[in-house]
Amino acid sequence: MQNSSIDILISRLLSNNITDDERKVLDEWLSESPDNKKYLGQLINIWQSSHPAFDPEDIQMESAIRDIHHKIEAAGSLSQGKSFKILVWWQRIAAVLFIPVIVLMGYLLSRDTDFNPQTAYQEVFSPYGVRSKISLPDGSSVWLNSGSKLKYPIEFKSGSRNVSLTGEAFFEVRSDKKNPFVVHTEQMKVEATGTAFNVEAYETDTIVAVTLVHGKVDVDISGRRKLDMQPNQRICFNNLSNKYKLSTVDTYKWIAWKDGVLAFRDDRLDYVFKKIGLMYNVEISVKDVDIASQLYRATFEGESLDEILNLLKLSAPIRYEYTKRVKSESGAFTKEKIEVYKR
Repeated sequence: MQNSSIDILISRLLSNNITDDERKVLDEWLSESPDNKKYLGQLINIWQSSHPAFDPEDIQMESAIRDIHHKIEAAGSLSQGKSFKILVWWQRIAAVLFIPVIVLMGYLLSRDTDFNPQTAYQEVFSPYGVRSKISLPDGSSVWLNSGSKLKYPIEFKSGSRNVSLTGEAFFEVRSDKKNPFVVHTEQMKVEATGTAFNVEAYETDTIVAVTLVHGKVDVDISGRRKLDMQPNQRICFNNLSNKYKLSTVDTYKWIAWKDGVLAFRDDRLDYVFKKIGLMYNVEISVKDVDIASQLYRATFEGESLDEILNLLKLSAPIRYEYTKRVKSESGAFTKEKIEVYKR
């Protein structure tokens, strides 16, 4: 098969837009040669590492290609011809992909094992600085927040619809009372039938939370306590103290992120900066305890990182400094860092 046809299939795979027939064609191509698997793996690695924090409507094509070219040269693992091929591939698909999602197709990459197609899983990773939307096999929709991973079967079995989440996601679950939809996190299990809810379960956070917009969910906390939630309720579980809190909330604040909105309602500034850093793929550290505990109320939609920081500086007694990015041995730069001080 011509490489151009394969590149198109790979672009559909990465955008989670591939059909069953196209998957079969790609599967056959992968089984033909170990080099084909290697080629796909290289494209996935480049896709995942190539500056994910961008607005899909504001792609700077030339700078993106230069960035990827630099990463390829630094890695030193590709020939000149292969590098050119991948650059051409990136330029061809970047204009047609709406949301950048890393889709790791387990069953496509494991033809050398006795992998059972009935239990094959997909893993979708939304890189830091990126939000992604996924359609599940049952028609349910999932929005993945920055730095989040969702694992789900390529086909739901009768009796249950199980998915696994690390990070944050908003779920709109298609109604099916005979086949409950279950979200598994390290500390919680959330069961629903036809519902809209948000789950926060980042590995680095001590708080795991569920916010219910409409419908009904049952929350199992570490197998010790099961709670029924009603609309406009939020449950927070502290995995250090093993205590939970159930409260009535304005759900908009907790789900606005899926639409690219940051909504803060009397939140501590250290929390505000944490959420800003997550959305814009930047590490922000508050260097003064006094300002970290100050409360802030605002809604940001469509502003750039610098615009948000300047607005915060106008309404709070703070100043901020960008720290110099460090270049690693591979040629890649560390994540952008910002330090916030009391003014």
